[in-house]
Amino acid sequence: MHKKKNIAVVVSIIIGITAVTYAAFSPSAWQYMRSIDISGNSGMIKVHVPNNVSWNANSFSDLRIIDGQGNEVPYIFSRNISSSGNISNTRLLDMTKTKAGSTHFIVDFGSSGVVHTGLHIVSSSPNFRRQVAVDSSDSLLPIDDPSWSPVTIEGFIFKFTDPYTRQVAGKDTITFPANASRYLRVFIGSNPGEGGPVVVDSVTAYRDVQISSASYSRTLNAFVYNNPIKKTSELTIDLGASGLITSSVAINSPDTNYSRRVVVEVSDTATTSSWKYAGESSISQISTSVFRGVSNIVQYPEQKARFIRLSIVNDDNPPLSLEQTVEVFGPVLSAIFEAHPQSSYTLYYGNPSAFQPQYDITSISAYIDEASLPIVSVGSESINPLYVTPQGPVVPFTESHKILLNILLVIVVLGIGTAIVFYLRSYLKKGSTPIDNSFEK
Repeated sequence: MHKKKNIAVVVSIIIGITAVTYAAFSPSAWQYMRSIDISGNSGMIKVHVPNNVSWNANSFSDLRIIDGQGNEVPYIFSRNISSSGNISNTRLLDMTKTKAGSTHFIVDFGSSGVVHTGLHIVSSSPNFRRQVAVDSSDSLLPIDDPSWSPVTIEGFIFKFTDPYTRQVAGKDTITFPANASRYLRVFIGSNPGEGGPVVVDSVTAYRDVQISSASYSRTLNAFVYNNPIKKTSELTIDLGASGLITSSVAINSPDTNYSRRVVVEVSDTATTSSWKYAGESSISQISTSVFRGVSNIVQYPEQKARFIRLSIVNDDNPPLSLEQTVEVFGPVLSAIFEAHPQSSYTLYYGNPSAFQPQYDITSISAYIDEASLPIVSVGSESINPLYVTPQGPVVPFTESHKILLNILLVIVVLGIGTAIVFYLRSYLKKGSTPIDNSFEK
């Protein structure tokens, strides 16, 4: 208890010093604003930044929280990212490949008592689709011993390698309920249509450490086009405006037993030459006697483009039946700051020239329990009444009056030319005057 109080004191002192030393905020450069309703809360609070703020924010580097006295309030920008922890290297025993095309092996963690919830299988095989079963034991048993305890029979891994670009897509992880046994027996099934067994190069194990990961979703219409030349099914999604951050799209199809690569492209105009490659993913829906599973969410690095195009690579398969509605997902971003109940707070944004702020509070983020913070809301977007439209660059007189200067230059040249002509005529006239020789007589 005393330790937590000491941490709270340190946090308050650092934030207090930071608040005092920051200069007064000049709002004339920020175009948009939203009020923050702290609802009487004090201390550390979290405010969810509305996803449409990204339409007008400069990659969020221009976000500023200002108190009622016009002072800038330090904050932590949070993305609530999920991660995996406790990654363990393993030793592989009794690697067996059968003529039927299956692969069996034992994973040795070195000791019991370490909890794992998944395996990451690294394979140099270029293309495969296989079901995977996992069993466990605290003692090393023969690989075909019936005493192994079942862990999961619902594992599924697959991999696609593009023969031209060598781009690789697929799923190489197996998740299962928490298990602390020293040994795991892994059975990778066969697939008669793919030839031999899957080559396993290495296996690592991990335990998921899930951090709260908030996201928004929007259901939108998609234009579906089956491209016979490229052998792809294309879904084009219009978000309505550029700037909204997206990171994945859920596709709906009534078809089953497929597993296909998906190429993601983005554009702000949707013209033919404007599409940019954004990544690759895969979708699948398996329904057999030994495995059932659906993975129809296409994931890609965060994008802010207006249009998203998903190209499902059909190869020689018939096109999938695709519904014309999709669900688009993106991150919910938050700002954490210290609030005082007697003060009001405003969120400002919309300054393209603003730099990412540097606050001391970011160095103590490890001492803040984000999950326990009260969440407050923001009001609707409004135009900052003190905003001053920045003046454009000063154009030199020579650039803004080119025609006038050209006319003046022509006049000057004509004037100089005329003067030269008159001078030459006068000079030649004097040179042609006869010489008077009367003084010689």
